[in-house]
Amino acid sequence: MKISRRVLINGGLAVVIVAALALAGIVIFKPFSATSAPATGMQLTGTVQQGIVSSTITASGAIAAARDVSADFAVSGTIASVDVAVGQTVTAGQMLGTLDTTDLQSTVNTDYAAYVYASQDLTAAAAQPNAQVSFINQAKQSLAQAKGTWMTAKENLAKATLTAPIAGLLIAVSGEVGASSGSSSGSGSGSSSSGASTGSTSGSTSSSSSGFVTIADVSSYKVTANIAEADISNVTVGQAATVSFPALTGVTATAKVTAVSPTATSSNSVVTYATTITLDAIPDKVRLGQTASVAITINSSAADALYVPAAAITTANGRSTVKVVDSKTGKTTVTTVTLGIVGDDGTEVKTGLTASETIVIGTVTASTTTTTGTTGTGTRGGFGGFGGAGTFPGGGTGGFGNRNGANG
Repeated sequence: MKISRRVLINGGLAVVIVAALALAGIVIFKPFSATSAPATGMQLTGTVQQGIVSSTITASGAIAAARDVSADFAVSGTIASVDVAVGQTVTAGQMLGTLDTTDLQSTVNTDYAAYVYASQDLTAAAAQPNAQVSFINQAKQSLAQAKGTWMTAKENLAKATLTAPIAGLLIAVSGEVGASSGSSSGSGSGSSSSGASTGSTSGSTSSSSSGFVTIADVSSYKVTANIAEADISNVTVGQAATVSFPALTGVTATAKVTAVSPTATSSNSVVTYATTITLDAIPDKVRLGQTASVAITINSSAADALYVPAAAITTANGRSTVKVVDSKTGKTTVTTVTLGIVGDDGTEVKTGLTASETIVIGTVTASTTTTTGTTGTGTRGGFGGFGGAGTFPGGGTGGFGNRNGANG
């Protein structure tokens, strides 16, 4: 019978597709192999592996600095200079900006004059014959007050120069020359020797600053990830973690859990707990704000643990077994095993198996179905070839062939 060109092409494509599917099956089960079992189909086997078995909890977040510090002038005034820019790295004590000191200097001069007058009054009161003790004490008190006022004016003059309270990266500069300065930061402030009001924040570095500048402490990086309530009981401070970066292929960092929020947050009825993971070191090219994927190790075995795929284990009535294949005879024996950690890539086997033993993972059973073409029929097997062409003149293509490649 003459077969049309169209059917020959379709048949050729079918062979390619079947070959691709067979190859995919081998790759999916790597490092396990598939062996033929005529009576039952395709038997999948592998070997007992050895290494670390670990179980992890995954989450995502954004890279942030160890802390952000907002710095502002501790006195009010007009900004005279801005000496830094966003993205610049500064050292502790480095000058950030200055205020116009005209009014501040005038106050210092006036208060100093008052101090001098008070000193002269005390000298005059003490020099009078039969001076009353009360007059002398009052003069001393006035002198002390004048000195205190003068010293405060000098301190305010010094605060007209703002210096960095910490070393770090400038992530925000809000001050402009000619603008009025604030006298405190919005995140809680306190006077410092740098002549600034400072406040630390633990939120994202993308948050706006209420101070003259915001400095990120980049001595270490962290990720705050939201862990589901079903998993948070397994997370504790000190657990190891691995951080990867979707935008940076192949870049990872080791890390540790450094904080777990004692209270939950809820969004769209999903309850989570904020968990802080601090990187042990900062990889090259990682930037603040980048997306980070976190895998927290909640259980880990010894480095030489034995493990097998979960599919190789059968558990019934409290007893777990694995089918072991004899390397010489090919005979399969059901072996009782003691299980350990259920990991992400396999289950630990504490007793019953030895490294490199061949085990049965599963069996693909051959099945047969019938597919009807336009005017012809064909039979499809579990992994068989494509069936023959349908009967002409209908032009329909037959179904898939059976396992032994029989035509439809």
